[in-house]
Amino acid sequence: MKKRFFLFITLAFAFHHATGAGPSSPGNKIIFPSNPTDHFRSVQTGDWGSISTWESSPDNTTWSAATLTPTSAASTIRIRNTHTVTISSNQDMDEGTIESGGILFHSAGTLTVNDGTGDDIIVLSGGIFTLASNSNGPVFSGTASANINTGGMLRLSASGLTNAGAGVHAANFVYQHASVLEYTLNLAFSSSGVTYFPNVDAVTIPIFRITGNVGLIGGALPMVINGLFEANGSITFTNAGTKTFRNGITGTGNIGHDGTSGKFIINGTTGSLGGSGTLTLPAGGMDVGSNTTLTMVSDKSITGNIALLANALVVLGTHNLTMTGDVTGGSVTSHVITNGSGKLFYNNVVALSRIFPIGANSTTINPVSIANGSGLNYGARVEIGINPSIRFPIAAVNRTWIVRPSGNPVGAVNVNFFYNNTAGNALFMYAPVTVEQGFYTGVWNVINTGLIQFGGPTNFQVTTTVSSFAANTDAPMVLGNIPAILQAGNGLQLSAQKQQERVLLSWTVLNASWVDRFVAERSADGRNYSTMAELTGQGFTDMQPMPGLNYYRIKAVDKDGGISYSNVAVVLNAASGFELIGMAPNPVINGRFNLNISAAQKTMIEIVIMDMQGRRVDQQRVDMSAGFNTVAVHVAGLAKGTYQVYGVTGDGRSRVLRFVVQ
Repeated sequence: MKKRFFLFITLAFAFHHATGAGPSSPGNKIIFPSNPTDHFRSVQTGDWGSISTWESSPDNTTWSAATLTPTSAASTIRIRNTHTVTISSNQDMDEGTIESGGILFHSAGTLTVNDGTGDDIIVLSGGIFTLASNSNGPVFSGTASANINTGGMLRLSASGLTNAGAGVHAANFVYQHASVLEYTLNLAFSSSGVTYFPNVDAVTIPIFRITGNVGLIGGALPMVINGLFEANGSITFTNAGTKTFRNGITGTGNIGHDGTSGKFIINGTTGSLGGSGTLTLPAGGMDVGSNTTLTMVSDKSITGNIALLANALVVLGTHNLTMTGDVTGGSVTSHVITNGSGKLFYNNVVALSRIFPIGANSTTINPVSIANGSGLNYGARVEIGINPSIRFPIAAVNRTWIVRPSGNPVGAVNVNFFYNNTAGNALFMYAPVTVEQGFYTGVWNVINTGLIQFGGPTNFQVTTTVSSFAANTDAPMVLGNIPAILQAGNGLQLSAQKQQERVLLSWTVLNASWVDRFVAERSADGRNYSTMAELTGQGFTDMQPMPGLNYYRIKAVDKDGGISYSNVAVVLNAASGFELIGMAPNPVINGRFNLNISAAQKTMIEIVIMDMQGRRVDQQRVDMSAGFNTVAVHVAGLAKGTYQVYGVTGDGRSRVLRFVVQ
């Protein structure tokens, strides 16, 4: 027995030495040859047919350098992180796994995938299976499968593998949710009558990604992508077949058409829209299908028209959708949801009315239409609620419309508001009662009154004109019964002065006996206020004002619970400088307006008025105290028209405000 044992060890060592295989760790370790049924894993980047690429284990625990290359007889085969294993000759496999960071690269030869238990190739998240042999994809035995897991990638770097029902569309390829089919060629892929991801269900959304500029795509028959289309290269669609991107369009590449393409369609239950690339729609535009909710994942610019079918929603969130064209088909259940800071923008608004089908959630729509927009771009969104609050919100439409133009309009802009008989708060009275329009510029101003409510008994419309839009500035607007927006004669007047590092607030009220308490409030943006203190007296000192502009207001709470607000006083907390905060009224009707100015320190300001040709038509010098100042500016000598006002000191020139004299 001792001699036979010694002889076995000697022969085993001699065979191992002859094969060139070495131990997987230092020391006098005895290593036996690989068995075809062993577990195999890559040990370095290399060719599949080279034994130096592999190590093997009989138990999936103890590993040593392989003396064989793996075949379909192997128990498992793993391509490990950072390793690229290239198939350049005929090979067969089963039970293969491509780990995160690993790449299996099929460049030549026939790769036969045998049908074993479970999935026969698994591409884990972060793993890549590259097909780089033209018209030479894997040969699957029976129902053998390659399962592309979530985050895994099937990279297509070969032609001839995108025909209908074949190649990467064969049933042997199983695509999981958020798996990626990446097309890297600068050549057209098959499209006429082709369905990408033909076997996925409605809730599984794989990604078809292109990385190169692929030229003209499309044919007479429809093309369908049952997933998300991510275009990171330029692509032009052609021919009459419709192009369906079931779950949306993203990417950095520009998408266009040659004038012959059929319409685009997004019709999945959910979808995504975004990416920095431009999207130019064909003449038929793009349909957002019935019962589709399309969510913006970034700002997006689109040329062409979008049609919303039944129960189709586009959710903006914090992103802007910019259209050179229109969104049509708006209804209570089909519209653009402005549930965040994002807006629906229409480019080049001229004389014709453009309707923004916007709503704050999935069950309400409160459009706004804009006309005579001077060819500017306008963004719009709507909120449920009135923000900032007005004097009697209970007697107003419970909506705030926010409009933002790209420049200063020339003349009055036509703006129409739409709402139904459930949008008003409890005491709001519908037609035939007239309403007034509030416009927020740091304080609420009534810019139109006695407005007629058209329609009813269910849907209403108010037609107005606005002359106080400012370039690239949000303009919150509300509608309320008279006098819901401003309290007539409340007499609550706030002043704010800067004293070293503090801000002193003081206010007056005509009849203090009706006031239960005062609330001092502060804001950094003029919209979102927080309480600093509740007081019974008529003064307060802010010991720690914020850097930059501080917006202050006083809320008076009546003994019966009614609320009124003071004017807003703005203080610039800085070492030097000044800001023009706003003006009222605008348009100017009686030959004078009040100009609100915040100065960081005591200074003298020259107020300059110019006409639209840039000619100086009036000027005056006024002394400013450190803090919030209101200056009465008299313009009775000016002819009717549009003017600009700005301030000048030794520190520089302020921003320009535009106003209209009527």
